[in-house]
Amino acid sequence: MQTIGVIPREQFLRIAEAVLARFLALPENPKPEKKGGYLAVLDCLDSGWVKMLFVNELGYCEPERANAYLGYCQEKARRLVGLRLEAGHISAWQSRSTYKEAYGGAIVAPAGGAGYSDGKDLVVAFSGLTEHGDEALVLVIWMIFRWITLTEARQIVEISENKLFEPLMIACNDLFDGARTVEE
Repeated sequence: MQTIGVIPREQFLRIAEAVLARFLALPENPKPEKKGGYLAVLDCLDSGWVKMLFVNELGYCEPERANAYLGYCQEKARRLVGLRLEAGHISAWQSRSTYKEAYGGAIVAPAGGAGYSDGKDLVVAFSGLTEHGDEALVLVIWMIFRWITLTEARQIVEISENKLFEPLMIACNDLFDGARTVEE
């Protein structure tokens, strides 16, 4: 069975969809007309190779935007993989350039982070909401699976000045208990 870290793919997808649903229902959601997008997870293997573990539509992505969002989420993740090694980046916001169509919305656990080790080399990106919405979504998913801590999430939020993270984290409070049902 395929896993993301040690989390079964089906469980990972179920939690990701639940977090997206909570985001879409937030009063703070700046673009309620957007209903989904694409999520990508890459694994930076010890061998130096990068493996795409997961790419999936979450929610509903308008067909006319699907290719763009799929491309953006993969670009964000790949860009962060390279800059994580070269410059220690933990957020796609650190290399954001709207001129180059290089947007925020990807994260990786900080080096030496306190989250569970099975997520330390996973890079995640989402595209389909606003950039802050994309980032808030992946931050909360990573916190639910304990791959980053609240302190680390706030470190990333400080980079992007993301005001959507806290409301989404609060809306997902009940998802934190029991989401990680693998042996710990």
